[in-house]
Amino acid sequence: MPDIKLQFGAGDSKPDRRFVGLLAADEPEAAVVGQKIFQSAGNAADVAVALGFALAVTLPSSAGLGGGGACIVHDAISGTTEALDFTARASADDGAARFRAAIPALARGLLALHAKYGKLPWAQVVAPAENLARFGHPVSRAFARDLAGDGEALTNDPNALKAFMTPRRQMLQAGNGLKQADLAIILSRIRARGANDLNTGMLGSEVEGAIAAAGRVITANDLRDFVPQWSAPAGVDEGTTRIYALTTKMAGGDFLKAFAKPTPVTTTAAVPSGATSFVVEDSTGSAVACALSMGKPFGLGIMPSGVGFLLAPAPDAPGADTQTLAPVIAINHEKNEFMFALSAAGPGAVARAAAVTRAVVDGRTAAEAMPFPDKFEARSGLVNALTCNTDAKNVVRCEVKNDPRSAGYMLAIERRR
Repeated sequence: MPDIKLQFGAGDSKPDRRFVGLLAADEPEAAVVGQKIFQSAGNAADVAVALGFALAVTLPSSAGLGGGGACIVHDAISGTTEALDFTARASADDGAARFRAAIPALARGLLALHAKYGKLPWAQVVAPAENLARFGHPVSRAFARDLAGDGEALTNDPNALKAFMTPRRQMLQAGNGLKQADLAIILSRIRARGANDLNTGMLGSEVEGAIAAAGRVITANDLRDFVPQWSAPAGVDEGTTRIYALTTKMAGGDFLKAFAKPTPVTTTAAVPSGATSFVVEDSTGSAVACALSMGKPFGLGIMPSGVGFLLAPAPDAPGADTQTLAPVIAINHEKNEFMFALSAAGPGAVARAAAVTRAVVDGRTAAEAMPFPDKFEARSGLVNALTCNTDAKNVVRCEVKNDPRSAGYMLAIERRR
């Protein structure tokens, strides 16, 4: 690798396109995992897969092996832009309706992304998340805020409650260490045997038994039959810029309609999310924007013994929050050149992502497009974004930005001249 310069935090510097990669995510420890994959010569897909698994460890209130999500993926080499659907689907659970579980979808969804577009070995992109779970990491402000605001969901299950408490039986706070031994074991097996082991292998059988012991029903057939789906995304042209988003069914909302006529987001309520997002671009111009969800904060609040991850509610389960997923990628379709990417997840995400997209299309930068007033305390629909544009000297300059309301992290890795 050439000499590189690292930029951390929520700064406003605008590196030109000499970078190794750009990313923005809602949780700092996961963002640092993305940095390490970029430094190992990983591409955008590799970083996205590593980030997805890392968020399942560091932000389990909003992402997890028991949940799912969706991504928009642009491959600069082939000029292809696709949508990947691994959103939550209902299991065959015929027990208590309010505790109906979703089929664990995250691992197989990330496997599909890596299999089609990844470059590094599978084990290399899963290992950082495994290490975070096994050796521990400091709880971030982002996760501590979720524990303080929505941790009562964990009272549904002693295993779940114990996993995120101190030895003095208090909820973990920012800076406390968090180790997740059971989750580390699951991730180690996914690393060594592949994500399909959770759906079709011995690990899947063990998980099925543990979930049954917890009073839920996710059968071997449920796990085996779940397959992520690649499809053409929804799209709209604005001059030479083509904007790609999820279809209404996948997103849980009509992005194209919201983009055509964006409305101000005026809520001041502290809306819980249970979802998270990130965006990644590499030096080739390939990009991935993903939105992940647990259905509601901490999912069902149920962690089957020995499994190490929380179950998410089925999308049709009573009490499940209305989750919307809004990853967006914009490409100059005449030049096959990346323009910008953003993503938001949780209640209100489609409306907020559409408003930011409209602002960027109209010529504003990501920082200018997200001056959400401080009075907005809502924790849903947090936006992560990165934009690139060519200046008068034909130099491509890029900016990466977290939502001002978040406790997230952005990072640019830049080559020196």
